[in-house]
Order: sequence, then C-alpha cells, then structure tokens
Amino acid sequence: MSDVPHSPSPQPHPAPHDPAPTQAALQQAAQVQAAARGPVAPLPGLPFTSSYRTPRRGWWRGLVSTVLVIVAILTFSFILSFVAIAVDLALGNADTDALMEGQVSMSPTLLAATNVSLLASAVVAFLAHRFLIGLRWGHFHSVVGRFRWSWLALAAAVVVPIYLLFAAASFLDPAYQNLRIDGTVVAFAVIIILTTPLQAAAEEYMFRGVVQRSAGSWVRSPRWSFVVGTAVSAPLFAVFHFAQDPWLILYYLGFGVLLSILTQRTGGLEAAIAIHIANNLFLLLVAALAGEMTEGFDRSAGQGGPFMLVPLVLLAIVVVVLSLLGKRRKLETTTAEAAPAQSAPTHAAPAQGAPTAIAPSEVAPGKVDLTNPGQHSDQ
Repeated sequence: MSDVPHSPSPQPHPAPHDPAPTQAALQQAAQVQAAARGPVAPLPGLPFTSSYRTPRRGWWRGLVSTVLVIVAILTFSFILSFVAIAVDLALGNADTDALMEGQVSMSPTLLAATNVSLLASAVVAFLAHRFLIGLRWGHFHSVVGRFRWSWLALAAAVVVPIYLLFAAASFLDPAYQNLRIDGTVVAFAVIIILTTPLQAAAEEYMFRGVVQRSAGSWVRSPRWSFVVGTAVSAPLFAVFHFAQDPWLILYYLGFGVLLSILTQRTGGLEAAIAIHIANNLFLLLVAALAGEMTEGFDRSAGQGGPFMLVPLVLLAIVVVVLSLLGKRRKLETTTAEAAPAQSAPTHAAPAQGAPTAIAPSEVAPGKVDLTNPGQHSDQ
C-alpha cells in the first residue's frame, strides 16, 4: 500500500506590526483636528503671545478678531455714552450749554455707561477667541487652559497694599484734601466697586488677551511674536484712552508694554488683571471722595507731566516682582507639549483552533487608560 502524502499543518500568520506614527501621520492628525467643528488647543510649546497659533491656519483670523474688538469698543462706547448723557440731561444732571461747548462732566450714569460698554466689547472679544481663533474657552485666560485663581490671589496680595498706599498718597495733593460724602459720591462709589474690577479685567482680555495674541500669531518666532504683538496691542491700548497730553500718552503706552511683558512672563492674564483692578479701583475711589472725578478723566493737553513717570516706575517694579514670584512658583509659561506617540502593542496570533483570550481593551471599549492619568495643578 502506497503511503498517503501527509499535508503539513497550516502555519499561523504573523500579526501585523503597527509602526510608530510618522511625521506625515502626525501632520494628518493635526489637519483632522483643525477640520473638526469643535474648539482646538494651541500648538504645543508656545509662550502666551504666540498661543493663538493653532492647527487652524489663517492669518486673517487674528486680523478680523482685532478689527472686531476695535469696532465693538467704538460702537458700544458711542451708543451707551449718548444714552447716559441723554439720561443726565433728562434728570437735570448735565448742563446743555457746557455740552454744546464740548465740555462733558463725569457723572455716575456716564461712568456706568463707560464700564458697561467695555464689558460688552469684551464679550465680542470672547466670542472672537472661541469662534474665529477657534480655541477652547479656557485658553482665553492662560496657556494652561484655565483661570489660575490661586495665582490671582497671590498676585493680588502683592499689588493691593502697594496700590492702596499709592492711591492714599494722592491726599497729599491739596486738590484732594477736601473730602466729602454725599449722594453723588455714594453713587460713584457703588458703581466703581461693582463695575470697575470688571472693566479693568475686560481691558486685559481685549488688549492683552485678543489683540496681542492675534498680532503675535502672524509671526512664527516666539521672540518676534512678542515684539509684534506688543507693538500692536500697547499703542492701541494707549489710543483708546483718548489722551492728548504727551506724558499721559507715554504713561498708557508704558502701561500696555509692561503688562504685555508680565503676561508673557507668567503665561496668562491673571497678574495683569490684579494690577489693573487695583490701580483703577483705588485711584477712582480717591477721586470720588475728593470730588475730582471729572478732573480724573481729563486727558487733555497739559494734564500730564513728568510726575507720570512715578506710577510707571512703580508698575515696572511690580512687574519684576510678580515675574520673579511666578518663576519661583514654577508657573507654566508655554502651552502643553504634545503627548509622545505610542505604538500599539503587538500580540502573536493564536494557533488555529486554540482558544482566543479577550484583550482588556475589548472588555470595555472607550474606557480611559488609568495607568497614566493626566496631572492637574492649580499653579
């Protein structure tokens, strides 16, 4: 009897090996993220001024955002100021002859209208950040994607005593020594306390938050991004204070430059907001108590002088102190680095007929990998 040829048993095919993602694959993934309708994160490793560079290409996004902020400030300011003056005229709190001569006195109604107009403009900036730039809401505040409340509290603990003493020094001026408390002063104080902190924060979100980063996104180099962003945001900040005195213009320009430096050094707006609030809040309260609100908002030629260098030097010192304090606390000053790509584990194919084990990832698809939880710290 002839031997029956024996057919060899089939050999198992080797499992396919998943190579690590190539640079092209990573770029494709970034393009997929950019095409998504939802918000995106900034590109990794960028400082604050460069953090409007995202997978969504388009230099026009920053330009349109800046134009929208400018138009919003002008529009809301004109409309609400007109309404406030009309209300003052109706209540007998404004002089028609003085208005015809271009003399506008600051009133509680006009102050409220001014602050509300800036808040409305900040809402426009907020929407531009989310829907034009396309970033997540949290990146409106800082490079870490959230508002760092503990850092704000620490910055406030530093700046509040300094600016409180600086504002109190105004009483050394004879013009500020005739204190009074009446209905108008109380109305001013209520409006200042309730709306001035929001107004100061709104200016930071518009000029340092949107305008500075919009202009900074036009340049790839982080260093030149900061130069361009500051060169656009600081002059606009000065222009929108409508000062006509060269010393006042210098002050507002320096104020904008120094706070741009601070946001870059600390990676967010929190410390700049603390300074801006303390400065405006205490100086306006002192002006209200002294009956000098109209004079305090007078920025015509001749109202400034070399004495404006004093608050500017004080601000520079505060910026240095907060920058060093932020460095000591190891604040994150750049956007999060991209997570390293990991290749999928390979498994040998089971022999034919052998029982197949169920991989853990097949038991509960979609579960979060708890072996490497993300860290979250409130710096």
